[in-house]
Amino acid sequence: MGTAILDGILSKNILSNNDIFVLEPNTNQSILLKKKGICVFKSITKINIKKLGIKALLIAVKPQILEEVAFEIKKYMDIKVPIISIVAGKRIKFYKNIFGKESSIIRVMPNTPATYGKGISAIYPCNKTKNSHFQKTIKIFSAVGKVISVKKENEMDIITAISGSGPAYVFLFIETLIKSAINNGLDKKTAKELVVETFLGSSHMAAISNKSAEELRIDVTSPGGVTEAALKEFNENNIFKNTIDKAIKSAVKKSIMLSH
Repeated sequence: MGTAILDGILSKNILSNNDIFVLEPNTNQSILLKKKGICVFKSITKINIKKLGIKALLIAVKPQILEEVAFEIKKYMDIKVPIISIVAGKRIKFYKNIFGKESSIIRVMPNTPATYGKGISAIYPCNKTKNSHFQKTIKIFSAVGKVISVKKENEMDIITAISGSGPAYVFLFIETLIKSAINNGLDKKTAKELVVETFLGSSHMAAISNKSAEELRIDVTSPGGVTEAALKEFNENNIFKNTIDKAIKSAVKKSIMLSH
């Protein structure tokens, strides 16, 4: 995700290569970043935040190692700069306990379509964040898709479950439809093209149409027709709806657990 954001920033000329510094211990990833003209450090001990004139820190690590990383960063921060986090589940309180109550923390939840400039990111700033820093963050994430601002931090848990994890649900549905198409006689190439283009076209319709998703579904469903026959299976005993509700609740619960 960090690389996707970086590529978006560079492609939209929001920042130049010379204004970006990356801490990346992985050798292979470091090589790829250096090929983009980015200055890469292998250890936090090599970074002088003040000397380099760093204006903000973007933290993009797994939640399980965040605490270790954050405390390590804290040791070498001699100036206060806004901290932008795309780490799932970790609340602003977590960062305040490490970097101090006066620190500026901005939480962002992007998703993987950002890799192709088609992501959506939700942003929530703490009350110590200056508007200029907030607007700059919006500009950065607008480089990889759409951006929405969030009024309450606890909304980030459901956003993580819906849009953060959402691409995986869509890919699962695509994967399953392709397998079903193959099982019913289509070759793999044709099945993939039909399913992927159907999702692409349907998503485009949902995005630009004045009709709701429900209305669009009804338009496709002729009484007594093929679509209705399939939807009856999906809707029997509300299995489809209940499964989705259960899955989202599980994802929200996990996001809340990560915050602790």
